Amino acid sequence: MDASTQSTELTGSFTAAAWDRIAPIMAEIEALPLLQRLSDGTLPPEVFQHYILQDALYLKHYARCLAIVAAKAPDNAQVLRFLGSAQKAITVEQGLHAGFLTQFGISSADVTSAEPSPAGFAYTNFLLATAYHSSYAVALSSILPCFWIYWHVGEAIKNRPVIEGNAFQAWINTYGDPQFAAGAREVIALTDIAARAASPVERAQMTDVFVRASQYEWMFWDSAWRLETWPV
Repeated sequence: MDASTQSTELTGSFTAAAWDRIAPIMAEIEALPLLQRLSDGTLPPEVFQHYILQDALYLKHYARCLAIVAAKAPDNAQVLRFLGSAQKAITVEQGLHAGFLTQFGISSADVTSAEPSPAGFAYTNFLLATAYHSSYAVALSSILPCFWIYWHVGEAIKNRPVIEGNAFQAWINTYGDPQFAAGAREVIALTDIAARAASPVERAQMTDVFVRASQYEWMFWDSAWRLETWPV
């Protein structure tokens, strides 16, 4: 089952409506040069180096967001389910980063000394602020796009013909992997559970942060393609 099929099967749910809401954003994400050229193996190495380094920085903050969201869950069952799905995603991504950092000659010292790009800085601060200051349901909605969009993109690229010698094939394999998909499905399910208990006002806030995080996903990839740095 791919991410698009999943959204169809959720028809009538909060997450299905949220996914429909970001359809224009997803169209822009799918057309990003970084993803197109990662898929066919023609992405310039310096662009991928910039992206994977920024992604490593992002993941450190994202992991903390997941821990905050888990701590706000209303019962132990949801805490454990959320932590389990989050652990799957983080473990998968950390393994991916370790391999690519070595492959592209990026040392742990490089990661430690690296500065987040403006887009990465804005995105992680949005997630951290939402996690700290919002309800469980709203915070959960803000971290969902990272799971779901990567799953969707990974599945889409995985289904294209394999390019022999593609230096980025491990990235494609990771986000098209059933283990990553399982984690994404869990977070989608938990978001729908939270939405059913939310007030109308809270559900509107859930939609708002879901859309904003999806916009940041586009910005993050686009900024890597442009090798974005601080202008002053």
